[in-house]
Amino acid sequence: MSPRASITRQVLSVTAVVPTCHRTGPLLRALRSIGAQTVAPTQIIVVDDAGGRDADAVRHAVLGSGVQATVVTNSGAKGPSGARNTGARISGTDLLAFLDDDDEWLPAYLASALEHFESQALDVICTDLVYRHDDGTERLGKRAPDRLATELFLTRNPGLIGSNLIVRRSLFQDVGGFDESIPVAEDMDFGIRLSRHGTVRYQPLRERLVRHYQHGGPRLCTPRTAPVCAGIRRFYELHAPHMTEAQRAEFRSTVGRLWGIDERGNLIPAPEPPPAP
Repeated sequence: MSPRASITRQVLSVTAVVPTCHRTGPLLRALRSIGAQTVAPTQIIVVDDAGGRDADAVRHAVLGSGVQATVVTNSGAKGPSGARNTGARISGTDLLAFLDDDDEWLPAYLASALEHFESQALDVICTDLVYRHDDGTERLGKRAPDRLATELFLTRNPGLIGSNLIVRRSLFQDVGGFDESIPVAEDMDFGIRLSRHGTVRYQPLRERLVRHYQHGGPRLCTPRTAPVCAGIRRFYELHAPHMTEAQRAEFRSTVGRLWGIDERGNLIPAPEPPPAP
C-alpha cells in the first residue's frame, strides 16, 4: 500500500473483496487501484474463482501490486456470486467493498464513500460510474440508483454493480449474500432483495469514482453464451411472478437487445446483416 494510505484511519473497518478468474493482468491493475486509495481498506481478500489453476499467477499479481492481500480459493458455486460470498464469509470488518478484477477504484473512492457512510449512518452506498473503452477513451457511465426499489431492478440494471457497491457485512449476511444460482444478473437480484429487506438506509454517492471497463476480452456477460443463458433463465424464474405484463415485455426486449436471447434463456436468431450496396 502507498505510505499515504497506510497511515490513514477510518472509524468503520472495510474489507475489499476482489473475485478473479483467468484475468491476472487486469487483476494487477485493480489491486494497484486499491493500493492507491487515500484511505486504505482494513483488509483485502482476493478470491480465485479458477479452482486454484491460476494460483501462482494470482500470487504474482498480488506481489506485483504492492498491496497486502489474503488469497483464497472460491469455496462456493463458480462465478462472481460464489466468489464474493466466499470473501464476505472470511471477512471480519464492518463493511464489504467489492471490486471486480477488470475494474478500478479511483483514488478517492473509499475516502468519499466512508465519509458519506459515517455521516449519514448508511447501510448501503453506490457511486456513479465512468466507462473506459479498449481504445483508452472514457465516457460517463451509469449513475447509481436514486433509491432501492424493486421495480428499478426487474427489467434492467439501474447502476448497482459489483465494483461500486459497499454494504454493511451484517446486512449482507441478513439478505443471504449474492444468489449463487444466478451466473449473471446477480447484481440485479441482489438489488431486489435489498429493496425488500425492511428498512435499508441507502444513498447514492454522486461522484464518478469507479472505472468500469467496457473491454473486448473474456467476460461472463458475453452475449449468447451458456452463463448468460443460464443466468437470465434463473433470474426470470425467480422474478417473473413479480413483474407486470409490461415489465415482462420490457425484460424480454432488454435481454434480446443486450444478449441475443429471450427471457427464458433461449437463443434468438441473430439479425441479418444489411445487404451489400
